[in-house]
Amino acid sequence: MLPQTERYLDLARLGKNQWWRYALGVLVIAGFWLGLGLVPYALLVRAEVFDPLYDYLAINLSIFIMLAGLAVTVKLIHRRTLLSLVTPDTRIDWRRVARAAAVWGVLAAAIVVIEHVLFPDRYYLSFNAGRFFPFLALVLVLTPIQSAAEELVFRGYLMQGLGLLTRRPALIAITSSLVFTAPHLMNPEVHEHGVLIMAANYFVIGMLLATVTLRDGRLELAIGLHAVNNVFLALIANYEGSALMTESVFTARALDPWYSLVTLIVGTLAFHWWMFRRASAQSPAPAS
Repeated sequence: MLPQTERYLDLARLGKNQWWRYALGVLVIAGFWLGLGLVPYALLVRAEVFDPLYDYLAINLSIFIMLAGLAVTVKLIHRRTLLSLVTPDTRIDWRRVARAAAVWGVLAAAIVVIEHVLFPDRYYLSFNAGRFFPFLALVLVLTPIQSAAEELVFRGYLMQGLGLLTRRPALIAITSSLVFTAPHLMNPEVHEHGVLIMAANYFVIGMLLATVTLRDGRLELAIGLHAVNNVFLALIANYEGSALMTESVFTARALDPWYSLVTLIVGTLAFHWWMFRRASAQSPAPAS
């Protein structure tokens, strides 16, 4: 295990870690998310409001409520700080967040350009200024917080908790990615394209976020990557039938789950190479 990985996982030892605290913590987070988090949807349905802008707001509010549940869990049940889910340092490294966002933003743009070249009839220009700019404001404000909240839960709280049970990073990454995949199977894309192929897509992005976190020994890279991925999807290149229907500049007539899976795998390898290439080059050669 890399020293930075061990240091990150050991942050769980800063708090109180009896098994019942984790059982209670999971119940609190799930209760906030799947209980209180449904209230915004229920209010929209009761008011008979069917508008993509309000739907997007409701989705984000449910994640913010989940974040509140995480805060209650970490602060009151485990007696830790939320910062300990992110980094062993005393402050967040915002340069890491920005660097990850920039690298994944370039990769995401390249993937869409290549898709357009290979399938020129797939995307169409859907920009509408009157609808786009209200979404722009919401996405830029809410989506980074929503992405960070998911990272704090799945790659912070969950992976550090798993680190108390096993010291095998591969097992920790796989388990957290399977848990990350499960709630995403409720997305409409699953009904359209099938469970297996969409589960593979969600699992790969979960593995990318998990392995980046474990390899770097902190959460900032995953937060930046996740945030720019969701912002890019919401504002630049979305697709019809998406779980997050927004007013993007370009829209694909349908999601191609196989193209998405292949490019996610390639993008994962490219991201790891770009972010960690200097560290790999500086690693000492094994003794002969």
